[in-house]
Amino acid sequence: MQEPKGPVLALGKAMELLELLLAQRRPMSLQEISARSGYPKSTAHALLTTLREYRMIGQDPDGRYRLGIRLYEYGCAVSAMWDARQLAHPYLEQLAQALGTGAYLAIRSGDHVLSIDSCAASSGAGLSVSVETGTPLPLHATAQGKLLLAAASEQELRRYCRQVGLQPYTRHSLTDPEALHSALAEIRARGYAVEDGEYRVGLRAVAAPVYDATGAPAYAMGVVGLFPRVQSEEFQLAVSKTVDAAARLSSALGCP
Repeated sequence: MQEPKGPVLALGKAMELLELLLAQRRPMSLQEISARSGYPKSTAHALLTTLREYRMIGQDPDGRYRLGIRLYEYGCAVSAMWDARQLAHPYLEQLAQALGTGAYLAIRSGDHVLSIDSCAASSGAGLSVSVETGTPLPLHATAQGKLLLAAASEQELRRYCRQVGLQPYTRHSLTDPEALHSALAEIRARGYAVEDGEYRVGLRAVAAPVYDATGAPAYAMGVVGLFPRVQSEEFQLAVSKTVDAAARLSSALGCP
């Protein structure tokens, strides 16, 4: 088996063992895992013990190892995410075409937010802004990021400000924790978030929450474009349509 590369060697080795169990699709003994992976028994046992503690693998009564229930839970979560993406796509298309903007569906990923699907207007007199999927963006400087950050606890928000920091991307970025707290409170009160040139000068965006079947704000749906100002009729129309589309998608996802 190829030696894992990169700075986190132990993590790479653990992933190799998971790959081995996945390829075999059956429980395996420690001796067999050691032989097939090329790792000493002591190394394989230490890795397997850690993976078992995190329920990434399980161990049968006869001592053999198998893939764990936690992987199934991860798979279900990923499947639900992509089901949401498929359901959301027609709503994104409608928003993009109606407003002549870019539209996106985003999730929080650690200390960033990223779009898992997006659409751009196919025609129109103005310039349509496209949204790149899979690119990590800051939570505190984007509409979708602030919207999802508004659902975090006070403890989590303090940790974010302390460990990640409030980097200025433009002169409009929120760099003061108190100002961010105030902005998040306003987001919770009105039910949507606004970005006014905070990540890119000239770009303005709105994001509204999409709730899953448990009633949790799992996604952010939004639009971004070259709106003249947030007080303009064009932007207020974007707010209305985005909030409405997010509510309809929430219902489609089974939100009570």
